[in-house]
Amino acid sequence: MGCIQAQTCHSGRCPTGVATQDSVRQRALVVPDKSERVFNFHRNTLHALQEIVQAAGLEHPSQLRAHHIVRRVSSHEVQLMSELLKYLQPNDLVNGNYRYSLYEKWWPLASSDSFAPKALAPMTVG
Repeated sequence: MGCIQAQTCHSGRCPTGVATQDSVRQRALVVPDKSERVFNFHRNTLHALQEIVQAAGLEHPSQLRAHHIVRRVSSHEVQLMSELLKYLQPNDLVNGNYRYSLYEKWWPLASSDSFAPKALAPMTVG
């Protein structure tokens, strides 16, 4: 549609008019001109997905798993995503089985009623 990823979607000041409620800025978005671009983007995305699925020897995208995807981690090294991702078992977080320091640090700060992290408890010295 013309998004330049200015990362101001939430501000109502999208420079291209894609994510704004401002009628003046909305005029910058000419839908008939942009519709062809969006169509081509989605067509090419689906074609790339089809190639990935077929290259993995699969029949459907729902069959893709982390071990099918390789990620470059440096200029001379690649790793399977299954080696890079930190997996948990069902209910691990609920039961306090964090398994990884990442979850042990951040899960206690999560709240189901807010996107803001809970306040950190003050550290005690002693």
